[in-house]
Amino acid sequence: MSALLLVEFRRLLARRIVRFVGAMALLGLLIAGLVLFVRSHRLDAPSTARLRTKVETAYQLELARCSAGDFGIPPSDIPPGETLEQFCQAIVQPPPLPDPAFHLTQYRAVAQGLSGLLVALLVVLGATSAGAEWHAGTVTTQLTWEPRRARLFGAKVIVAAVFAFVAFLAVEALLFGVLTPAAVFRGTTSGIDARWFEGTVVILLRAGAVAAMGAAIGHALAWLARNTAVAVGAALGYAAVVEPLLRAARPKWEPWFLVSNAVRFITAHPLDFATRARSTTGAGVLLAAYTLGAVIVTLAVFRRRDVT
Repeated sequence: MSALLLVEFRRLLARRIVRFVGAMALLGLLIAGLVLFVRSHRLDAPSTARLRTKVETAYQLELARCSAGDFGIPPSDIPPGETLEQFCQAIVQPPPLPDPAFHLTQYRAVAQGLSGLLVALLVVLGATSAGAEWHAGTVTTQLTWEPRRARLFGAKVIVAAVFAFVAFLAVEALLFGVLTPAAVFRGTTSGIDARWFEGTVVILLRAGAVAAMGAAIGHALAWLARNTAVAVGAALGYAAVVEPLLRAARPKWEPWFLVSNAVRFITAHPLDFATRARSTTGAGVLLAAYTLGAVIVTLAVFRRRDVT
């Protein structure tokens, strides 16, 4: 089995689309890191004072406009015993002081926000690795030296999942690397400690697991349909169209939706629109069950299918 897995890994890494996507991801991250480095800067004491004065001036102007009646506040909205000026002081809040320095602790939010795009991309790559096999007609050739279909298909799914997991973590690690110079030289690394690293790594590991399961599902769908476009259309169409429609029509089904449970598993926070709570572990188990179900159905069809 190890030899078969090694062969499948080498075949996957040799595909041009994998190398192209990897190169584009590297280029995009380098550009993003450079732009952030150029736009970030620390504020010295004089600059902070000038910025604070500017913000205070803007706040006083807004307060004066409100007190002059420019906001069109009807008298009925003003609590009894309060003047318009007092009411404006309560509803018009001073804006926060802008901070152009990049805080490295913001990496967690950036990485978590990028995880959805990476998962979708790895689902597509997982599907293309299966669709290309049928398009090139290499499945029959492979079965001549590995006739055990369950073993062959299992190796391909494992490789797709492991590749997605490793690739996801590699991209997130590279993202950390390109953001660090902006924080070290033009921002701050305050708040980066062992506890922060532990929380961030746990989130990324869960997101990597979602990427692996998504790639396995995409691979299984493409293997079942013998076509990449069908699998990608089904996966992305479900996530972008079908699930939102079902969420609106059947909100009680929320705990069983694939994307909702993926978000719940990655963030480990209850969803605002969830009608019933599901634990982080429960969401992960359900995602694993969906993945296993897709693989089992595809394997059952493949074992009885004529591949000639």
